Amino acid sequence: MKSNSNHKVKVVFYLNSEDKDFVKDQCDLLQIKPSFFIRNAVLEKLNKPTFTKTVINLDTRKYLSELNKIGNNLNQIARKLNSNLELDLLDQRAVLNQIKNINSHITEINSKL
Repeated sequence: MKSNSNHKVKVVFYLNSEDKDFVKDQCDLLQIKPSFFIRNAVLEKLNKPTFTKTVINLDTRKYLSELNKIGNNLNQIARKLNSNLELDLLDQRAVLNQIKNINSHITEINSKL
């Protein structure tokens, strides 16, 4: 009797927390479900790959850190602008320079995505 190739059976295995987080991060990066990722990783190891996708290696921690810095800079600018203190010319130039730096950071991050 020939088995139906579309019929899937459940396989259970265990990972430590670090490996589970690694698999989740990879799935988030590829925008796929963990079951799909694991199934394809196992089949690839058995020389039966079913999925190929070019992955751009992004250092997400670096970009998240950069985005946090941008957010902090924007908050500082907003606090200064929202305070009722008068901005002198030097403060205005500093704010404009911060905005230019933020813009260049966003452009750099966007080019890597």
